[in-house]
Amino acid sequence: MESAILYGKLEEHEKALHILVHELKDFHAAEDYCVWNSENRDVQYRQRLFHLLLSVYLTAGTSDCALVMAAVDLLNNHPAEFDAGLVLQVVPDSWSVQLLSPFLAGAVRQSIHTRRMTQVALGLAQAENLIYKHEKVKQKGAPILLSDKKVCQVCQNPFCEPVFVRFPNGSMAHTHCAANRHLNSNVTHHSPSSSNQT
Repeated sequence: MESAILYGKLEEHEKALHILVHELKDFHAAEDYCVWNSENRDVQYRQRLFHLLLSVYLTAGTSDCALVMAAVDLLNNHPAEFDAGLVLQVVPDSWSVQLLSPFLAGAVRQSIHTRRMTQVALGLAQAENLIYKHEKVKQKGAPILLSDKKVCQVCQNPFCEPVFVRFPNGSMAHTHCAANRHLNSNVTHHSPSSSNQT
């Protein structure tokens, strides 16, 4: 038992489980080992530990009846901790569906629950996206109509392209005119301060 605990602390779970299962024949302790060592860990880590224990049970084949029953109990007692597809690949073909019916029922239930939770999360994300789009449309306000009669407030020429800049006061300008105006206003704004320094 001390060796199993030591291997567990070293993250050498296969060696620890091998001791618990094959040397000590303590299947309950092996299950508890998986539960304790996967506490506060992610789902993948937890699944990896339980799959590891299942493979330790199945390495002896179907000759040892106690190991077979321990494997079946493990699957039936913890169906949520396993990937059903992987389990069906590793269990012997001789096992009946009736033997694994609690596991299969739990796995199907878990799969349906996961799918429904994914659909709920997707629906919530779509609703949130719709709210953001609505807010964006509200922020844009009323549409701006551009006609041949409208002229640029900077150069007084009409707009040839549907690209323009709208100032907060409602006036419009070509993008290049607005850029030049902004650049010129910065130059005139900074020139007095630079002249004072000289």
